[in-house]
Amino acid sequence: MYYNKYYMKLRNIFIVLFLFLMTFLPLHGQTMRSMDFRNQNIVDILMVLADAGRQSIIVDETVLGIATFHFSDSDFEDALYRFTDACNLYVEKRNNAYYVSKIRINREGELINLNTDNVDIEMLVKSLSRAIGKTILYDQLPRATININSEKAQITDLLEIIIKRYPEYSVLNENGAFYIKRAVDQNQNTAGRLGSNSITVRNDLFSMNIQRASFSSILSLLFKTGNREYSLLQRIDTSLDNLYFYDKTFDQLLRLVLEHTNCDYVMNDSIYYIFEVQRRDILKKLKNVMVIQLQNIPIDNAVALLPNEYSASSYIKTDKNSNSVYLTGSTEEITPIADFFTMLDTPGEDKFFKRYEVQFLTVKDFISLLPQELSRTAPLVIPDSNAFITHITKEQQEQFERFISLVDMRNTGLPVHLRYIKSDELLQFLPPSVTKEELIISSDPTLVFYKGTAEKQKMFLEHLKLIDQPKPQIRYQLLVMQYQRSDNISWTKGLQMSSTKNDNSSSSEETIPNMFVGTFSNLVNINFDIVTEFGYQFALQLNLQIGEDKAKVLADTTLNGISGQDIKFENTTTFRYRDTTIDPETGKPFYTGITREITSGLVLNVNGWVSGDGMITMKVNAAVSKQDESGINASATTNPPPTSERVVNTQVRTKSGTPIVIGGLLQAEKVENIRKLPILGSIPLIGKLFQDIVIQDNTTEMVIYIVPYVHNGQAQITDYNKKNEEYFKKYVLKDGK
Repeated sequence: MYYNKYYMKLRNIFIVLFLFLMTFLPLHGQTMRSMDFRNQNIVDILMVLADAGRQSIIVDETVLGIATFHFSDSDFEDALYRFTDACNLYVEKRNNAYYVSKIRINREGELINLNTDNVDIEMLVKSLSRAIGKTILYDQLPRATININSEKAQITDLLEIIIKRYPEYSVLNENGAFYIKRAVDQNQNTAGRLGSNSITVRNDLFSMNIQRASFSSILSLLFKTGNREYSLLQRIDTSLDNLYFYDKTFDQLLRLVLEHTNCDYVMNDSIYYIFEVQRRDILKKLKNVMVIQLQNIPIDNAVALLPNEYSASSYIKTDKNSNSVYLTGSTEEITPIADFFTMLDTPGEDKFFKRYEVQFLTVKDFISLLPQELSRTAPLVIPDSNAFITHITKEQQEQFERFISLVDMRNTGLPVHLRYIKSDELLQFLPPSVTKEELIISSDPTLVFYKGTAEKQKMFLEHLKLIDQPKPQIRYQLLVMQYQRSDNISWTKGLQMSSTKNDNSSSSEETIPNMFVGTFSNLVNINFDIVTEFGYQFALQLNLQIGEDKAKVLADTTLNGISGQDIKFENTTTFRYRDTTIDPETGKPFYTGITREITSGLVLNVNGWVSGDGMITMKVNAAVSKQDESGINASATTNPPPTSERVVNTQVRTKSGTPIVIGGLLQAEKVENIRKLPILGSIPLIGKLFQDIVIQDNTTEMVIYIVPYVHNGQAQITDYNKKNEEYFKKYVLKDGK
């Protein structure tokens, strides 16, 4: 029993440790996939590494240059440290982030361990200042790099080491700060010490004999000797050594001096403007450009065979169109690469590369027509052109030329007239038998020219018959009715109350048989064929409601549109008013002079689409807005009245000629009217005895009737008198008598 308890405790401990390791180990053991970088910026490589390892890498300004490196499948930290070691970089991990720099500074009290590799002097001084937390002032430092590997050194000793090569600088330690000072007397009289023999002129040719002097003093003496004016736009001054030139023109000698300080000049109005440029721009003119066009091997294959020390070079650019390689660099840099390409480009089996350009056919169609013996040469299409390149023998060259003369012939093009669609619509929805390259668009949108083969032409014309069809036209019969029901409660001065409800069921049954012939009088002016669509009982009831002002026609129209086209109908009223605001001083409203408007009424949007089976699918968006009655009679200077709005969005599918009814747009409102006797009704308290209060509850319903038709011709004019006679004979007289 005791051993079992001990075993269970030990087992639980191992489970906890395993879960802990499985949780945190992937964070620190991220496996990197294999990656290969050739001649890429070091900072970019580090950023890709950080993204792949999902870690933060912070790179300072000392990290410069390019590198070529291959990452194998390994741990993230292992990959990072191998790369930084290869590039002489230092990595420090702080706060779950990796800091990469060319400078490593470790403090041990007042002593400092410093490791740098080819770092700019000014950057090194700035890094030391940040590391020790003290101010280091300096004059303009030399533009040079330095390597330092020092352990347990004082900051003063390190600064002395940095400027050891430059005797004109000294280190001062005052008030807890350091100052790298440049001695003024070292270069103050440099121009004077140059003497008249430092720069001489003879027959407009200049000579220079200077061992050491400042850049500014050399320029001053040169322009003074040449009797010319200049403007120096560079603020940084530096020392130049060993300038010995003989019998140069003034511009040649000036450019030689400027090359030592990474500067250039532009002459404007006889004044030389001198400014700083990048050193790589100075070196461009020292590089050569060599073009090698390969005749016997594809350029891709040749580049793939280059050794690693050549393929990683930045001197190589290739052009697949001409099967050429461009080499840029000094003679020593590009000569070995050029020799290697020349060695590779040897003829094999008497084959050579030949470029052909197709004149009338597309290059893809031409290659698809090649016979089997020519297609085996694997022609390569040249991008952005109508040409191809192939590796062939003399015999195959003759075969290609004969085949091109037979196939690549001018096609005048077949004119095709479009009946219902436009040329841009045809290009947007091309049938599978034609491509854009085979069609020529004319200025007439109904005329295109087809220049394909005869077989494809027949197929294209057959497909065009299916596409070039008129879009169905839809005719919408629209009727919008407003029905109103009300409950009246009247409080008179005698305190009498009466309540009435409008019920048309009984009256309709008694009235319809006796008044049928004349009952359509209120429907004669309505275009909507109500009797045919909904029957005579509905028509009689609607006619009665219109006669008693319980129904009102808001819209009665016919709209026409193409299938898929939006149709919009509006029956609105616009109310305009002047905008007001509150005076902050008096607290009273005043007019701002801005006129605004509110639009109310009926807005109807219909979009119908006719499917292949003749069904009509409609999207109906209806909005009915109503303005408060008080705003109708108000002046245009009042505040905006309240409005109410009812919106219905629906989608229906029906056959042609089948009506659609959209109802349920209800609105209930209470209206209170006060009628009183003049003078007596205005007396406080007693005046209520001479007032009549009428409270009316109104319920308004908007009903929209839509009948869509697939339009096949012009609509016939309806003879409403004849229609009424037909309805009377059909529904009232028995057996049509």
